[in-house]
Parts: sequence; C-alpha cells; structure tokens
Amino acid sequence: MAAPRKRTQDATANPPASLRGHVSEAGRLSLPAELRRAVGLERGGPVRIELVDGAIRIRTMKEVKDRIRTLARESGLADKASVADFLGWREAERASEAKAAGKR
Repeated sequence: MAAPRKRTQDATANPPASLRGHVSEAGRLSLPAELRRAVGLERGGPVRIELVDGAIRIRTMKEVKDRIRTLARESGLADKASVADFLGWREAERASEAKAAGKR
C-alpha cells in the first residue's frame, strides 16, 4: 500500500493542474479541497460554468466580475459602467423630464 501524500503549504499554494474529482449520478461535482482553496472557494460560493471547446470550465464569480471590469476599463467604458454613475445619470434625466413636463 502506498503511503498517503503529505500535504504541505506549498502544495496548497500551487495545486497540481490536474486532480481527480467525482460527478455523482445526480450531477453533483466534487472538487478537491486543494483546488477550492486555490480559487477561494473553501466554503463554497457562486461559480460560472461554461462549455468551451468541449471542455467544462468553472470560474468563480469574482473572476468573472474582474474580467468584466478589465474589459470595461480597456474599452474606455469604466467610468460609465458603474451602477452609481448610471443611477446618478438616471436621476438627473428624471429631474430634466419632470421639469420639461411642468412647462407643458
């Protein structure tokens, strides 16, 4: 019988690129703890699951949001892409519409 693999801090910081998982008959996927720790999902959390070139890709929602922010920054829309900016713009537009309606 082979000796169990000794886990070290280094192995957690740099998990192997490929580890064995399990998909149950109900479709639940078990991810090894090393991978969950590496991406900040120690206690679970929301993920985005995609089919890319026949492979299943799982990304944390943090990664998805960071990517969207990067794309917005690169496109020059970062200043226009925030919810606070949109709400401020909409409030000003609403006030302008109300003022115009009062002049009728």
